[in-house]
Amino acid sequence: MKKLTFFTVAVASVFCFAALMTNPLSVQAGKKTNPIPDDVLMIAKKSCVNCHAEPGKTMALSHVNLTKWDGYTAEKQASKANEMCNMITKGKMPPKEFKEKNPGFTISSEEIKTICDWSASIQVPKK
Repeated sequence: MKKLTFFTVAVASVFCFAALMTNPLSVQAGKKTNPIPDDVLMIAKKSCVNCHAEPGKTMALSHVNLTKWDGYTAEKQASKANEMCNMITKGKMPPKEFKEKNPGFTISSEEIKTICDWSASIQVPKK
């Protein structure tokens, strides 16, 4: 069995995630959903997709799976975006151990603001 390196998994995750995020307007069951904007997508590619996109960590994927973002309802997207903002604001994501081993993946305060501003801007369609 060939052993995968962190770099191989990271590159595969980014390509898998990027391929699924090419549609600028997502629609599910006739409802407009919220695609991830390019500035947030760049931050996610740097700091999140290693665990939160397939073939990421099982626990991480259970909280938010960025590979399946377009399949989430608008309501679920808004909830997940809010959760993302809360977790990075509290310093819980990326996890401490991951940041220690990969300091380049740390999210800056400007990037936190970008994600939280995006999260706050998501409008959930009224039923």
